Amino acid sequence: MVGCATKADIRDLREDMEELNRQQSQLLEEILRQQTVLADSVVAVGTAQRQSRGEVMRRLAEMQDDLLRTQELMGLSQQQLASLRDEWEQSRAQITQGPRPGPGTDFQDDGTEASELYDDAMTQFQRGSFTAALFGFEEIVDRFPDHALAPAARFYKGEIHEQQESFEEALEAFLSVAEFHPDSDEVPDALYRAAILHLELGDAGEARTLLERVVNTWPDADVADLAREELGRIP
Repeated sequence: MVGCATKADIRDLREDMEELNRQQSQLLEEILRQQTVLADSVVAVGTAQRQSRGEVMRRLAEMQDDLLRTQELMGLSQQQLASLRDEWEQSRAQITQGPRPGPGTDFQDDGTEASELYDDAMTQFQRGSFTAALFGFEEIVDRFPDHALAPAARFYKGEIHEQQESFEEALEAFLSVAEFHPDSDEVPDALYRAAILHLELGDAGEARTLLERVVNTWPDADVADLAREELGRIP
């Protein structure tokens, strides 16, 4: 009859629907595959960006360290080193913080060039930049030998030389505190440090002489107790 679907028509319709479902499934699979690829790409791009930023920061840090080392080797003045740190740290106040004179020194900042040099040298010393710090302490000793900070500068010269295993230079620096500034508060500490160096170098006799000098001349000094202990260990 006209208008009635035959079995063949139903079969064809079913086949068309199955083909349509198959195409839809393929299209859905392709969409999901593309989404997965896109997600993986986003993750990869993010990882690459993080790695790139990390590499840039690492290279910047290396450049800063190389620049500071280069300036130390060139022997630039402490004021120039301070200016460089101003550029990196954006704060002069952050640079000049930290201990001021050496052990036992009663010092008031007089705003002179010597005190500024000392501040800069101490900052370098605390950062472990011994070459730059030594330059600053030596400049104080050479240019301002009578300044209140000169004994502390000599003491820290000895400290740096000892850190660098230049023991003869360290001895000379420690002993120079008592030689040139016999009334300074750094003398007992400097003589004690010189005595310890003599012990390490195998000169127990000279070490004993210096330790006894500390104990007898400055019996109430903090370092005097340490000196007594060391004397008790010397045969």
